[in-house]
Amino acid sequence: MRSIRLLAVATTVLVLGSACGGDDPPTGGGENEAPVAIFTAPSCTVGTACAFTANPSTDDEAVTGWGWDFNGDLTNEATTKDASFTFQAEGTVPVRLIVSDAEGLADTVVNNVIVAAAPVNNTPPTASFTLPPECVAGTPCGFHSTSLDPDGTIAPEGTTWDFGDGSADETGIDVTHTYAAAGTYTVTLSVVDDDAAPASTTQQLTVTAPASQDCTTTGTLVDCSLGITNASTVKITIISQDCELSGNKLTITLPGDSEQTAFFNLCNQPVGAEYTILNTSRTAPQVLAAASTLPIRFHQGPQGTNPPVSDPGIQVTGSYPNWTLNIDDGGAAGTPGEPDFNDVVMTVVATPQ
Repeated sequence: MRSIRLLAVATTVLVLGSACGGDDPPTGGGENEAPVAIFTAPSCTVGTACAFTANPSTDDEAVTGWGWDFNGDLTNEATTKDASFTFQAEGTVPVRLIVSDAEGLADTVVNNVIVAAAPVNNTPPTASFTLPPECVAGTPCGFHSTSLDPDGTIAPEGTTWDFGDGSADETGIDVTHTYAAAGTYTVTLSVVDDDAAPASTTQQLTVTAPASQDCTTTGTLVDCSLGITNASTVKITIISQDCELSGNKLTITLPGDSEQTAFFNLCNQPVGAEYTILNTSRTAPQVLAAASTLPIRFHQGPQGTNPPVSDPGIQVTGSYPNWTLNIDDGGAAGTPGEPDFNDVVMTVVATPQ
């Protein structure tokens, strides 16, 4: 009977021990961790909506709240993970992001956002120019740019001419150019406005051959040949002058003779000044033979760049025994109306002998 009682006690102790639960670990999670606010600053432009995203902001559970402050007033302009904002001024702007989780823990980050100026909507220029009414090989021809920029300016240095004859380009609003030979040339004008917008245009120019008595420009020299029909003496007279350059001169070189200087510093010569072509001993007028030519040369003096200087030229009108020489000394190049061929005007009169 005693052994039966001890088994009952042991059974009771085992049941009670099971009811106490022992040392098993508790069920459920640990303490909540605060989220981490993260965003990458985008590149923004004034007047254009700029996109922001809170990814990859993190939390051990989930981020449930977002607050964006784009203008520094410490209030939220947006409360979503993805947001946009349009900035009205360029510069560096501190943007604040606050994120929070379901249990109220939060984190804040501030990143500087660079806002660039809005691009300028430039209207390109329009290139146009006028051709000389007549262009003769060997004589300077004038070109004028009529290009326009509706919302800016076109500087002279942004105006480039290609004359289509293989010569170097020239720049300026008004330019002169001397073609060496007759022909048809494609003249191209290219312009750039003050916002670097380009434009160009082309025109065809017909350059005519010079008449036998016309003059040819070579660098700073202009050579003319006048046909002498009958044996004659020749007198040259200045009838007007309107120029300021110094060092110009007019010379004659007859066959077998040295150079004669008819006039030096033409711009300083008085109206009415005369020169009779002399013989080799310079003692009497020279009688030029019938069917000969009278060579006349204009020398452009050494000049600086103020006023700017370009090719000189001479236009001849008339025939034996009376000619008129209209000289352009190349001064004031790049100004409207140049070349004007009225810097010095002189007559050449042959008197038959």
